[in-house]
Amino acid sequence: MANILIVDDEENLSYSLQVALKRAGHRCRVAESLRTARTEYHRRLPDLVLLDMQLPDGNGIDLMTQMHLEGCDVPIIMITAFGTVSSAVEAMKQGAVDFIQKPLSMEEVCLAVDRCLEHRQIRNRLDAYTEAQRRASDEMQIIANSEGMKGVLTLARKIAEVPADARGGLVTILILGETGTGKEVIARHIHHRSPRPDRPFVQVNCTAIPETLFESELFGHEKGSFTDAKETRKGLLEMAGEGTLFLDEIGDMPMTTQSKLLVAIESGRFRRIGGTAERTADVRIIAATNSDLERKVQEGTFRADLYYRLKVFTVDLPPLRDRGEDLFLLTDYFLGQFCQKFHKPVPELTPETRRVMARYPWPGNVRELANVLQRAALVFESDTMEPSLLGLGAAETAEPSEGTADRLFDFDREDCTLPAMEKRLLQAALDHTEGNVSEAARLLGLTRGGFRHRMGKLGM
Repeated sequence: MANILIVDDEENLSYSLQVALKRAGHRCRVAESLRTARTEYHRRLPDLVLLDMQLPDGNGIDLMTQMHLEGCDVPIIMITAFGTVSSAVEAMKQGAVDFIQKPLSMEEVCLAVDRCLEHRQIRNRLDAYTEAQRRASDEMQIIANSEGMKGVLTLARKIAEVPADARGGLVTILILGETGTGKEVIARHIHHRSPRPDRPFVQVNCTAIPETLFESELFGHEKGSFTDAKETRKGLLEMAGEGTLFLDEIGDMPMTTQSKLLVAIESGRFRRIGGTAERTADVRIIAATNSDLERKVQEGTFRADLYYRLKVFTVDLPPLRDRGEDLFLLTDYFLGQFCQKFHKPVPELTPETRRVMARYPWPGNVRELANVLQRAALVFESDTMEPSLLGLGAAETAEPSEGTADRLFDFDREDCTLPAMEKRLLQAALDHTEGNVSEAARLLGLTRGGFRHRMGKLGM
């Protein structure tokens, strides 16, 4: 429902317009002259104006010009007689969104009004989205002082400067890292520092889309292309137009969709499901995963050609436990944010709390740290924060006690040999990382090749 101002001096025409527009669900006001129209739009700003070119006290263009000078950004549809079509075209050049020629068809008027209001709504949403993106860019902070993260940010900024050019193939970036290390934050960091920061950033969680719908969601479909395709729909690749498409957890993308994504990346073109027209995909592709894509390639669950195409630029995010002083820089930042949110003073961390936090492995990384601190900020009551408020658990943070080594290594047993213990250690690392060889190697301070060499030597 819209508030529409009708400016026309023909009483019968104004009445017919009111009846037709009210039936369509709109509210209408009528002004028969420029003077009355000025009073009406100053009294209450309309959502749309139907404005006659010829009025008793002047030309409708004069009113439109005055409204624009006063910063009134209301869409205006001009109503013109046959002899003043050229004037109506001139009015559109000066800011009118459409014009309708007399004698009026009420059906045509309602269609023009609906079309104009729909465009206005889309523009408002786009403006709001652009403003939200701008604010997110201004507010987004990456807290990093460790050498590993400094290297990541330097690489990310260099990658961001590479232009997206569909003619030479789409620019692809692969971000690797454990859950919670900030892969989405880095993806947005790259987007906001790219040559197209004002274009859309479209995020796709590959684990959240059913396999049967994945292709339709990504590439779109034409009406009638399958049973439930009751209307034509753009895909997320198309919606990201000239911006960034962020494919989170790409390791879970169905194989059938992987092949079509590869074609789109290589050629810069794609088709909707059921469509014949080729469409341009001029977007920056950023993929992210916490999976071992090399292992998935070997297992046949991820295309090797897509993997090598994605890893042209690779950003490997270090886990929080390897970021040293960043742990407490992030702690200070999150505590400040959450205490401000809950209207509380920022507490001081006791030495014991810092010791417990430093020993904890943070399997959920930065995301886990933020969640832990938000909960602690909500419940603490004193001016210091004790370890118990963090809820990290004694088992994960306790230091080894005397006699632990004796319990771990029973030298009276026949299997307490170096090869046997090494095999158990490798297997424990694999179990901890759910079979992720690269991550298991990192935990033990080995390269991936060195880890696999030891596995082969031990018959694993």
